[in-house]
Amino acid sequence: MRSDQMAEILARQGTQRLYAAGDVMLSQGSRGTYLLVLTTGLAKVVQHRRDGTVLWLAFRGPGELLGEVSVLSRGHQLRGADVVAVTPCVTRVLDAHRFRKFVEENDLHADLLDRALERTRESDEYRAELVTLPVPARLARTLRRLSTLARSRQLTGLTQEELAQAVGASRNSVTEALQDLREVGAVATARKVISVVDTRVLDEWADRS
Repeated sequence: MRSDQMAEILARQGTQRLYAAGDVMLSQGSRGTYLLVLTTGLAKVVQHRRDGTVLWLAFRGPGELLGEVSVLSRGHQLRGADVVAVTPCVTRVLDAHRFRKFVEENDLHADLLDRALERTRESDEYRAELVTLPVPARLARTLRRLSTLARSRQLTGLTQEELAQAVGASRNSVTEALQDLREVGAVATARKVISVVDTRVLDEWADRS
């Protein structure tokens, strides 16, 4: 079963829950008693380290399951990160028992494993980018991914601090890279709004090394 099909079916079984931008949707260290299906909006996954630093892990968009790993562990594995709404988010909540029953009835263990492996591959790719690509290329790739996730060329609610975390660079470096992308016509910006103007130019910058 495709991931979008799974999310659509699960969404019909859950109850709606709304989150404002900045709300913590799932808390690091909590037990997996339920999961969320994100139907509208953009969320970020961040991990709080013991030294007080915050590690950016991923963005999540519509059609994504949130918190399913802890649910499938039957409470043995606590949630490993916070999921925070970047924009207003609409979700459907599904309790752990109902989700596990759905997985068993539809024999979806292999599908969920494939999904987990794909996320691992994406994480490995991201870590490789951090050490091999300059900041402008990393920013261009991040904006391209976000546009795909959000299913829109207009990205709202993002702060430059969040972009800096996602790109793995200082805020000043991201500000300079964003200015470069503006000057070549790849993006336009307003307060907490980044619009992808020219995908071809953005792709060219994303492929720079």
